[in-house]
Amino acid sequence: MKKLSRILLTVSALVIALFGGLSFYFAAQEYVADSVIFNTSKNIAINGYDTVAYHREDGPKVGLPEFQADWAGSTWYFSDIKNRDSFAKNPERYAPQFGGYDPLRISLGYTNPTDPEQYTVFAGMLFLHYSEEFKTHWNADRGKNMILATSNWNYIRANLLAAD
Repeated sequence: MKKLSRILLTVSALVIALFGGLSFYFAAQEYVADSVIFNTSKNIAINGYDTVAYHREDGPKVGLPEFQADWAGSTWYFSDIKNRDSFAKNPERYAPQFGGYDPLRISLGYTNPTDPEQYTVFAGMLFLHYSEEFKTHWNADRGKNMILATSNWNYIRANLLAAD
């Protein structure tokens, strides 16, 4: 009987974790892709990297000043006009989640900058990470981390907006 209870408890925990992750997956992206954007002192979003390229290319690509768009108080660079126009039509689709701040730190209730070379694209969403170690930790338990980060983001976002 003890073994059956333990198995049922384990299966229940796995089902709850799965549904929690799926609920976030099906949630609208605008909850985390946001108008609060981590940028450099020159208001260049994600250090000048092309945010659309993460979704279309095999990795990060540095954008060019001649292909730029302004959104959310930052200037965004793109590697070509096609990517710039795609972003201009739907910036929330391509903008990094949690304003481009590291999602692992957001899940812990803090912000810190990110390295555009450290990233994850999951379920059509771009996540920028502080380091390879942070990226690995984020992806190791992405469902739980996603739930924590999403729940912390509104509070953190409000504080970032108040600081501006």
